[in-house]
This record gives sequence, C-alpha cells and structure tokens, in this order.
Amino acid sequence: MSTKLFAPRRVAAALAVTITAGTSLCGASQAAMAQAAPVIVGNQTATAIVESVDHEAGMVLLRDKAGNLDTVRVDPDVRAKLPVLHAGDKIGLRIVRTIDAVIAPPGAPMPESTESAAGTRTGPHPHGMMVSFKRERVKVTGVDTTHNQVVFVDPDDITRVVLVRQKPMQDFLKTLKPGDEVDTTVMDAVSFSVLSRIPS
Repeated sequence: MSTKLFAPRRVAAALAVTITAGTSLCGASQAAMAQAAPVIVGNQTATAIVESVDHEAGMVLLRDKAGNLDTVRVDPDVRAKLPVLHAGDKIGLRIVRTIDAVIAPPGAPMPESTESAAGTRTGPHPHGMMVSFKRERVKVTGVDTTHNQVVFVDPDDITRVVLVRQKPMQDFLKTLKPGDEVDTTVMDAVSFSVLSRIPS
C-alpha cells in the first residue's frame, strides 16, 4: 500500500523515476514528444481498515491486510468533495501512477501542479477519487549515451545522476543534451469506496 497518498511530496526526482520505470517517449520530434501519452508505472488494489481519522488535519490512519499502518493526508481543498470516513470503515483502494517527461520549449511557462477530487457521500458504499498532477522542471547538465546516464539539477538545486535502464528511455536519452530543460509529470489517481461500515 502506498504511504502518505497526496501528502506533499517532491517530484524533483520525477525524471529519475521516469527513466528507471520506462516510458513511450522516443527520439521523435519535440512536438511529437509533447503529445506522447503518459506511461502507467504503478497499478495496485488493496483493502484497508480505517484506524482513526483526524478530520481537522485531514489525516487518516489505515491498516492493511498485513497489519501495516499507513497515514494518508487529504488536502483541505479536496476534502469537502470526498466521503467522510470513520474509524472501523473497511475501504477498497485502487492506486494508479503515470509518469511523463518532455523537453520544455525555450521560454515555456513553468509547469504547475494541480489536484482535484470527486465523490459521493450517500448510499451504502460512498466512494471518491483524488487525482494529482505533480509537475516540475529539471535542467539537464550531462548526457552519457555510452553508459546510459543522465545528470540533471532539480528545482532544489540538487544534482542527480541517473542510470537509464529501460530501452524506451534510452532512446529518449539520445534526444537530450546539456542545457535542455525537461518538464516531468507524476500523476497519481486514487479511487476508494467504503465496503463496510460499523453501525453507529
């Protein structure tokens, strides 16, 4: 089970995740790359029991089948659109993650992260969905196609060196050069439904 879903997370290393996970991007034109579909790099389902809920802080403590505890944070601006959870609720979860990386055209505006949510609060099985797009721009400082490595600086000014393991991203690597700016997008979609609820 993924921990701290929709908690503030850094996507500065999203290019690293993209490269190691692979993507459909290839050495095509920049315009074509900009329209390439994001690649699914995570797709899991799980059930959990709600251990406790802090409604004011938007924190939910979940226990999975193995007894592991995970804290989930739901941002205030999306909380009002989702079902209210209570301690003892059994919920079903589906978590999908996609990742994309494209070369940013010169002068392009900085990418912005967004979040949205929808759901129903009535009926025997209230359900909801949260979708977040975490977007950041990194700057390529080195490319080694012989050893399939890329070096880039993230928005926190941290230099990262990544080994490119997947063939599709090795093709993408060949389109990069020092000085390129790359926009990365990590999309997380979490859907859940209340499977059973302890009568109040």
